[in-house]
Amino acid sequence: MELTGKNYTRKDWRSFLATRRGTVLVAGVCAIVAAGILIFAMQRYRHNINSEGASQTVFVASGAIQKGTAGDAIASQHLFKSTSISGKQVTAGAIADASQLHGKVAAADIYPGQQLTASDFTATGGLPAQLAPDQRAMAITVDSAHGMVGQIHDGDHVDVYAGFDLEPPTGRNRPVLRLLMGNIPVLRAGASSGSGGLGGGSNPQTQQTNVTLNVKDDQAGPLAFAADNGKVWLVLRPANTTSTAPPSIISVESLLLGTKPVTSGGQ
Repeated sequence: MELTGKNYTRKDWRSFLATRRGTVLVAGVCAIVAAGILIFAMQRYRHNINSEGASQTVFVASGAIQKGTAGDAIASQHLFKSTSISGKQVTAGAIADASQLHGKVAAADIYPGQQLTASDFTATGGLPAQLAPDQRAMAITVDSAHGMVGQIHDGDHVDVYAGFDLEPPTGRNRPVLRLLMGNIPVLRAGASSGSGGLGGGSNPQTQQTNVTLNVKDDQAGPLAFAADNGKVWLVLRPANTTSTAPPSIISVESLLLGTKPVTSGGQ
């Protein structure tokens, strides 16, 4: 049956497909489709095989990386090494670009030889992410006047003075003041309290709050001692200064009698 017209009915197509010619045509179309599917599958298979066999560069931890370590510190201290491995050994999300570590912190402990992956890091790390290995976050309690509460803010830099009442052999107290450390970053500034803070009352020296400072590991002990046994002053530094006065002991003699303050050994 010849189908030469433009309008074919469903009956005409069924009649055509029932013929030998129709059957051969359908079988040919199916063979072409199957061959196309097979060729596509083979190409995908070859691509996957080639990808798995090709070498790729990844970052591998060169030592133990503790949870909370800043990604910037990991990059600057070279706590990883670039390694070329087979594609089939690459862990999903493997990191091979140091810029991917910027602003991130380790979400869990990373062990030597472990690949660095995106899932190992998070964007929030709290205070530990702001500290270098030799730095410590330390909170001290200050009152509104000595701590400049409400005037010092997160990110400011301060000089820390410590005042003590010395008891010489004569038995008469002798007040002294010393620059304890200079150019200290403020991690968390104290918030002023209209109700008197921890101390209560309206006296600024009774309105207490906590200020968190970023100090060196060898400064934490002296600061803790001064906060417990003396009076700590926070002095706000201008943003454009780099100089710090030499540490010296200020006493009644140096102020009233004009004697030169006693310079101490270091900050």
